[in-house]
Amino acid sequence: MSEISVCIITKNEEKNLEKCLSKIRPYPFEIIVVDTGSTDNTKIIAEKYADAVYDFKWINDFSAARNFSISKASNDWILVLDSDEYVRELDYNGILQFTKDYPKTIGRLTRFSPDRVGSVTVDEVERLFDRSIYHYERTIHEQVMPIDHTPLTVQPIPLIVDHSGYVSLELAQQKAERNLSLLLEELKTNPKDAYTLFQIGQSYYMVCEYAKALPYFEKSFSCDVNPDADFVQLMLTSYVFTLLNLDEEDAAISFLEQVGPYFSMLSDYHYALGLCYAHKQAYIKALPTFIQALSAPKHFIQGTNSFLVFYQLGIINASIGHIDSARDFLQKASADYEPALLALEELERQLSTK
Repeated sequence: MSEISVCIITKNEEKNLEKCLSKIRPYPFEIIVVDTGSTDNTKIIAEKYADAVYDFKWINDFSAARNFSISKASNDWILVLDSDEYVRELDYNGILQFTKDYPKTIGRLTRFSPDRVGSVTVDEVERLFDRSIYHYERTIHEQVMPIDHTPLTVQPIPLIVDHSGYVSLELAQQKAERNLSLLLEELKTNPKDAYTLFQIGQSYYMVCEYAKALPYFEKSFSCDVNPDADFVQLMLTSYVFTLLNLDEEDAAISFLEQVGPYFSMLSDYHYALGLCYAHKQAYIKALPTFIQALSAPKHFIQGTNSFLVFYQLGIINASIGHIDSARDFLQKASADYEPALLALEELERQLSTK
């Protein structure tokens, strides 16, 4: 008998839902799907895999839909997935043991989210919890929170998913349009909420509207945010790349140098600063900064502690005439990063013609 219920809310996800459900169905979970108004074949697909499918009238409130879905489960332990998330690795017995060892703790899965330009963000998301202790709050970008408002505790669980939500500009624009209307409404209630400001900036950032994203990131950082918070660490990179896309390298460098003591544990921080120095051709500063990224213990963007750094080190060494070092770094990056392979081939071609 199932001891954990997977709860999914969905709408017009016929392109993603079957892959999502087919990846989770082999495991002994109860599967609950709540449809919020689909007009395509989403419900037909859901009925093929789920133990139960319910309708929920959409009221512009993601938490309301989430909480309705978990109320329909047969178990108190809930694992939440989205329609565009697909199991890559899952240890069911390990997850089950988590519920015994950490009965009052939220479990975090690991999620890989590629975007349309080939970058991959790796984050940990709170998704496994006991519904008698936790529920969802916030109308948009909903979060798992304690019902009695006591401090929450989190631990990782043995579950890795792939997320396809932002692999196309069209899809990103659709999500941004939907999210922004809710986020801007939420901001009216609490205009100094750092998380909401971040999410508005991120929505604009994901569709390359950098000039619109910038003031929201700046307002969020001005709210005396906690640098240990995941969303703040994610925002750091988005903010810096927003500045770079607006040709504001000096502002990006000034910001990064100022906040260094708070983010030195992030390879994303060192990589972003190294990239800024490289843009300014300040290679003497860029090289050691990239090296620091390789040993930083935490990262969000895949490659900021490995192949992206090796690629940049290769490009810089080639630029300053250190050909052997350039070749070595590009070779290290080439297995995981196609631009590095192309740069290596170009380097070899140039050397062969001399």
